[in-house]
Formats: sequence, C-alpha cells, structure tokens
Amino acid sequence: MKQKLKIPIITVMAILISLISIYSFMRVSYAIEHAHGTDLLWKCFAIWIKSIILTQATLVVGGLFLFMMRKPKGTV
Repeated sequence: MKQKLKIPIITVMAILISLISIYSFMRVSYAIEHAHGTDLLWKCFAIWIKSIILTQATLVVGGLFLFMMRKPKGTV
C-alpha cells in the first residue's frame, strides 16, 4: 500500500512546483509592466526569494511524507 502512495505524492509535488514557477513568471511579467528601475529589481528579487521558499517547503513536506513511508532496514 505504501508503494502506491509514493506516485501520487511525487506527482503532487511536481504539480505544486510547476504552479509555483508559473505564478513566479506571471508576477515577474506583471512587475515588468508596472515597475521600473530599482523598484523593478527589488520586486523581482522578492518574487525570486518567495518562489525559492515555496519550492523548498514543497520539497521538505513531500520528502517528509516519503521518508515516513519508507521501509525500515532489514525488511523485505
């Protein structure tokens, strides 16, 4: 049963990371249209940091779920 749950967890992680990247691209394009100069630089930097944090959170939570479902050593 545990092996069957790994595929949906990895799929959900991939979908979330894809949605985060799409969201980041949309926010950057919006920032490019509405900001200029140093303000644009800071907005893009903030979007980049936020996307890194969200991606790492997704990987950590998904990794914890996968770690909890692993087989202990010594079992077949």
